[in-house]
Amino acid sequence: MWILTKKHKSYKTKFLETLLGICLLTISGCATTSEPPVTATPLPTMEVVEETYEDYSSLYEKKMLVSQDTPLYLLNEEGLKEVGVVHQNAFVDLGSESYKNTVCLRNNSYYIEADSLQESDRWFQHHNHLLGLQQHIITNSSYRLENLKEEVVMTMKQEDTYEVYVLPGEEDPRYGVYFLNDIYYIPEEDIKTIENTMAVPKEAYAESIPVLMYHFFYDENETKDRPNTNYVEQKEFDEQLSTLNDEGYQSLTMREILYFMERRAYVPEKSFAITIDDGDPSVYTYGFPILKKYGMNATLFLIGAWEDTTLSWPNWEMREEGIELQSHSFDMHQGGCSGMGHGGRLLCVDYATGVEDTKMGFDYVDGGFVYCYPFGDVNEHAIEIIKDGGAKLAFTTEFGKINPDMDPLNLPRIRVIGGKGLEFFMKNIKE
Repeated sequence: MWILTKKHKSYKTKFLETLLGICLLTISGCATTSEPPVTATPLPTMEVVEETYEDYSSLYEKKMLVSQDTPLYLLNEEGLKEVGVVHQNAFVDLGSESYKNTVCLRNNSYYIEADSLQESDRWFQHHNHLLGLQQHIITNSSYRLENLKEEVVMTMKQEDTYEVYVLPGEEDPRYGVYFLNDIYYIPEEDIKTIENTMAVPKEAYAESIPVLMYHFFYDENETKDRPNTNYVEQKEFDEQLSTLNDEGYQSLTMREILYFMERRAYVPEKSFAITIDDGDPSVYTYGFPILKKYGMNATLFLIGAWEDTTLSWPNWEMREEGIELQSHSFDMHQGGCSGMGHGGRLLCVDYATGVEDTKMGFDYVDGGFVYCYPFGDVNEHAIEIIKDGGAKLAFTTEFGKINPDMDPLNLPRIRVIGGKGLEFFMKNIKE
């Protein structure tokens, strides 16, 4: 696997200052939550010890790493009750309240021992756009909460009730639930009862999704003339995302797209996805600041052979801020198959070479599962190659929205044409 590198800032803040600084970030504290609560005894209003530290700007949105298996507590009228264990190497977000030697986990009423935490160099934020289903599970008196890689993040020591967000699939027989600011997965054998088998959300949900295709960005103050229609001017991009944001559209991650295509989850009616091909430097310079401004997720399709041997700092930074890195092949973005499509090499490359290239492309982005066909060229030979190389989703340059009835390895997109105007842009999304 390719080694990932990152240029670090130097933090001289002592650990206690680090911890207390992060605790200021969530002003609302742990008494309220925006996520569906796990069924538990209602908490009384309690006076907690709140400590503060003024200079915490350098630690904004940093993650804390759990350095050893440590108890997870629930605060009740008798004090802290141990309800589980958070396992070593888990990342956690902290809230604004502390109690004795523990600190609250963000967006819920659970606490963790302060001396089990250490500063990390990560600051990624969790995003969830999936809709809760009218289905609940009741766990056994002891159960596991796992991540995507089936690693146990927490072991709980009490029976709980959760609303289901992700249904089991053929290759993943687990239920996805929303807990502590993220989606976690509970194995079927840890579930005692499933209540209400009608797994449909109460909210309006999408039946098809527009996946937008961008390539390059520029600033008209620096480049007077648009090089071609694949170039989108940064103010034009800002206007597009501002309009989508104002109208309530939500940008999905590729994991959410996968669940939608597999019919394992529902997404909001106003959902869309952003994809950007080729990994051009203009993305970081002009596109990324706009994505960050509106808190939009996006997927950047990288060509591994065109990148640094180790992941560059701009790509690392964008990934931490919600720009997903996926594969545009490792070294297939070149000609070689004359008379077929645009002549992309993948169309006629030998099977073994193609599969190896696909695996290398996914390895470069550290566990990718989404493929973008070079030049948009695709045939049955290419589909077989990328499927055996590990692709779960793959996108072409054909025009259209995606829906679960389509082949997940032959999906269309909506090309964003620079200079066509906002009305044309929104028409393609809404129709």
